[in-house]
Amino acid sequence: MAFLNDIKKEICDTAYKTACCRRMMLFGILSARAFIADDDEIVLRMTDENATELAQKLINEQFGRQAEKVPTLHGGRLHVFRFKSFSAKKFLLDLEPRFLASRPPFACESCATAYLRGIFLVAGRITDPSKKYHLELSLGERSDAFRAFFEREYHLSFKKAVRRTETLLYLKDSSLIEEFMAHIQSNDSVFKFINCKIEKQFRNDVNRRTNCEASNINRAVDASTRILKVLRKMEAADLLSSLPPELEAAARLRLAHPEESLAQLSALASPAISKSGMNHRMKRILAYAEKLNIKI
Repeated sequence: MAFLNDIKKEICDTAYKTACCRRMMLFGILSARAFIADDDEIVLRMTDENATELAQKLINEQFGRQAEKVPTLHGGRLHVFRFKSFSAKKFLLDLEPRFLASRPPFACESCATAYLRGIFLVAGRITDPSKKYHLELSLGERSDAFRAFFEREYHLSFKKAVRRTETLLYLKDSSLIEEFMAHIQSNDSVFKFINCKIEKQFRNDVNRRTNCEASNINRAVDASTRILKVLRKMEAADLLSSLPPELEAAARLRLAHPEESLAQLSALASPAISKSGMNHRMKRILAYAEKLNIKI
């Protein structure tokens, strides 16, 4: 939760100064969390304390209305507000058939970011990237319209899911989550996300190399154990002398130095041979043993 709270606090602390962007941020909040009640009042539901304060301020500033808090049965976590505004009502009525279906009336380049920030502020959740990659937006019955909107306006391909009674849009691809955070210009969180991603990749690479090295060691031990068993059986049956001279020399060298690696063994050979050359001789000895029907 700390990572999510830091992002939302950063958004609230760097609220836009221009009127058009502040209005689009409020429209983003309304898009995600507001609906029209039977008495034509706008009902807005939020859970984040910082977002609640900012929304109240923007409602008063943009619509000239005081959002009245309504008591709820959910304790202090859920904040519900009601207010009347013709402009807010018109926006919500037009939201899906017009606003989300075409290019929104963004007055400047920053308006698109402000709108997305408003949505994330009240509907967004993101998991700490040091644990896993997951970002979601709880948008209810507007999820399908928003999914097409995000694809068209921000080139973000969200997936849809239903959790209990909650309809969600979510991202699990780390690159797409990075892109989303870049769109909302949460710079501090983007840097932290990228750092966590790099650390994860580094740890994965280290683990992969370690596992690979461990597998190589195990294979080398198994091969060494196998050849020693074969050679000891051949020695007991007095069959080493039947090997070609270079193979007999390699066999007796292996029996004399059972703990040495192939590289060390090849250096002890006289004349010295390469590691691959010694390995080739061991394979030839195994093939010879199979012809003699020597079982391990």
